[in-house]
Amino acid sequence: MKNKILSEMAQKITPYQWAKNVGLEVLRFDTNTLPNPLPCIKEFLNELINSCPINEYGDPSYVKLKKLISKYENTPENTITVTNSGDEALDIIGKAFLNNGDYFLIQPHIYEIFKSQCEINRGKAVEVPLLEKTFGTDIKNVIKVLKNKFVKITFVCNPNNPTGTITKLEEIESILKNTSGIVLVDEAYREFYGVTCVPLLSKYNNLVILRSFSKFGAMAGARVGYLLANKKLSQVFDAVRFPLGVSYFSCKLAEKLLELDQNWIKEQTKMIKNERERFSQLLEKLGFFVYPSQANFILVDFGKKAKEICQKLKENNILIRDRSNKKYLEGCVRITIRNQKQNNILVNSLKKIL
Repeated sequence: MKNKILSEMAQKITPYQWAKNVGLEVLRFDTNTLPNPLPCIKEFLNELINSCPINEYGDPSYVKLKKLISKYENTPENTITVTNSGDEALDIIGKAFLNNGDYFLIQPHIYEIFKSQCEINRGKAVEVPLLEKTFGTDIKNVIKVLKNKFVKITFVCNPNNPTGTITKLEEIESILKNTSGIVLVDEAYREFYGVTCVPLLSKYNNLVILRSFSKFGAMAGARVGYLLANKKLSQVFDAVRFPLGVSYFSCKLAEKLLELDQNWIKEQTKMIKNERERFSQLLEKLGFFVYPSQANFILVDFGKKAKEICQKLKENNILIRDRSNKKYLEGCVRITIRNQKQNNILVNSLKKIL
């Protein structure tokens, strides 16, 4: 029966699927988070004991945090919009650009929130699937669509979630040159790849870059992200976003991370990249096909036994991300790279299951 109160979109939207009621005893390889908390957390908490004006609002313009991000990204402060997570940033993008029925382009399989947030904002999806087997960008068909349709937003996830594959900078430039809309490049996993589009910001007015402290900064629970774009677009994003969307605690923690722990970020990134290689080789020795990845996770083909293996791991308090029933990803699972000890626990559990 049709609900007369809810909007048409609210009646048909599918909520994002995640594991629920997960206890602390569960080892999580399903969320692409870092295995270790940031070192500055102790100093951050000690400072709160002495000064915690939580009864007041924080700085709605995030001046200090923007200055620190500006140095980290090597881009002017007026190109930065601080957001409550990368997901709020995507909602801002949808609100800023989409009218009812406007087209946006995604490349499945890709981060599902791109589609859901744009559809909530009344956009209409155009899909150009990634290339079979390699999961590379089908650049020819992307450009073909862009030349034949007025696409408001083209999404590029680089590295891509959940495949871990990348889109080359020259391909991104080709997309930027062939669209009259904007190109949103999600660089949430950039540190694990080492290549960025930031230098292109001064060259292309239609480029927007999305970033998240959840991944490079081990701050998934704090929910802080940001957008990078030209000055005019950044002014629009600041007008669209919630005026105080990022909590006082989260903002201060992000500041402390960039003030004290940038060397730690580099060390963690190096550890994850080394573990990514070692862990992939261990899984290949078990007979699984591992897709090459430039992120802090890998896509692994478990074949027809994917669901069975995932369930048995769950019974052993280990969670991995089952993607085996998704179109284009049949039989595949996504596994977060954690530290050596944790990765070995997963490998040993897989050996017992097999």
